[in-house]
Amino acid sequence: MDASSVPPLYTPVSDTDDEFVAQLADGQRAQLHAALTYHALLNPGSVITVVVAIGDPSQVPALTDHTSLSGAAVVDLHPQHEIRVRSTALGTQGADAVRRAVRLGHSQASPATTRPPAQQSLPRRVYRALEQRGPVILDTVREFIMRRREREIASQLPPFPQGQHDVDVSTAFNGWARVPAPAPATPAAVLFGLHWLQTGGAERWAIESIQIAKDAGFLPVIVTDQNSVHPWLTRPELQDCVVITLSFDDHEHPIDVALTHALLENFNFSGVVLHHSYFLYQMLPWIKQHRPDLSVVDSLHIVEYLGGGYPGLAVRFDEFIDVHHVISPQLVEWLADVQNVERDKLTLAPLTALTVDQIGGFAPRASEAPITIAFVGRLSRQKRPDVFLGLVNELRKRKLRFRAILHGDGEMREIVDGLLDRFDLADLIEQRFEDTPVADTLAESDVLVVTSINEGLTLTTFEAVAAGIPVISTDVGSQRTIVQGEALLPRPARRFIGGAAALIERLAENEELRERLWARQRAEVTDFSALPSAHHFMKELFASWQA
Repeated sequence: MDASSVPPLYTPVSDTDDEFVAQLADGQRAQLHAALTYHALLNPGSVITVVVAIGDPSQVPALTDHTSLSGAAVVDLHPQHEIRVRSTALGTQGADAVRRAVRLGHSQASPATTRPPAQQSLPRRVYRALEQRGPVILDTVREFIMRRREREIASQLPPFPQGQHDVDVSTAFNGWARVPAPAPATPAAVLFGLHWLQTGGAERWAIESIQIAKDAGFLPVIVTDQNSVHPWLTRPELQDCVVITLSFDDHEHPIDVALTHALLENFNFSGVVLHHSYFLYQMLPWIKQHRPDLSVVDSLHIVEYLGGGYPGLAVRFDEFIDVHHVISPQLVEWLADVQNVERDKLTLAPLTALTVDQIGGFAPRASEAPITIAFVGRLSRQKRPDVFLGLVNELRKRKLRFRAILHGDGEMREIVDGLLDRFDLADLIEQRFEDTPVADTLAESDVLVVTSINEGLTLTTFEAVAAGIPVISTDVGSQRTIVQGEALLPRPARRFIGGAAALIERLAENEELRERLWARQRAEVTDFSALPSAHHFMKELFASWQA
């Protein structure tokens, strides 16, 4: 598919904006284009004046939310620049002239620097204090809450329209005319719903799926619904795609029937693919009402303990979904046995093709070298980098000769930096970020440590085994599919730290044990890889949509 197949949705009214746009960083230009695409779709035929300003490094972009409509997005920000474009989108024209405001992310902004304003309730203040001063104590409290939430999702969840947002749904879906059929010459497209465009295992698979759709000749139309500076907006896989990045601050944002109507009117969709998209799950009943012919597939990775997360949404909206793609046996069991989803609608296809094209041999360690342990993943509460720091502290107390690498970035970076200072660990841990390939870190490591409080089946587990090193993991999600025996440890922080420290001590002294752990995990990966891969599943899916 070439660039000429992407329908234009807006055109500049004059060329006076070129100099301003040229001065923007690549990511900022991509944010601006996504915002203009959204406002053009919502205002077909209108001349749109957009006031553009750049936020500070702590601010998330404001591209489509209510502040872009009211102008509040750019209040107190200077300099400001006006851009005028004419919407070429299809639809009933509204006002001849429309004014909007867009706040772009700062060129130095990253997922680690940007965050919504923190709530200042007493429980939240106590939580923040414990994160910085007593992370293991906090983990004990968190474990109690997790066990209660596990019990809550051990029974069947209610289907749509029961539960949250029923009033919003019933009122928002009324009053919309049937969507006109797209013109025959319109290129075949796939509607993708994503969480955001930044580092993550689910996001890596979403990007891979988009590329597969492009290779099959489809135009990917992508909507993200969680705010971010979206560092992946400039990835080559997104070139020649239509991308809209919604900028609502809340996870559960208002239903946007107007956007969905505009998408269905302007693009010739062959199907819908959901990759962790709250927005698109909510819109499925409306989409199926107006386009019952569209195939709908979601891709599910991890059962969240608060309401089931995206698999929980998949259960609620199961009536409107044709196929649930799942990456782990644990998800199959939960959906089929607990939630009573028909097994014929479930396709187990792991993500092994992303990382294990060929598994290498065991990576031996020089006898005189210190053992190197690595954490690879987002610095997020789910991944618990604080537990990894606790493990490093415990190994220091045991006077083990070791090296530690903390590879990742995210919303807990400030907390991690504070804990490094508080426990005097900065000299023991080498921090690495996105500019270092994960493969380089794994090549220098002897053990990968997965400290997550919840998981599906981590891509880094496959990557570590492929790199020739064993994995020590919490017993969460489907990690036991690959990691078994003494390398699979209880989730609570104290027990995990104690068990992992004892095992790493043994691995430092016993290279044969480290190789045996890796060989067992390699065998499990080999068996698991015999299943049809997610890549193969998605390729076959798009081929069926071409028929």
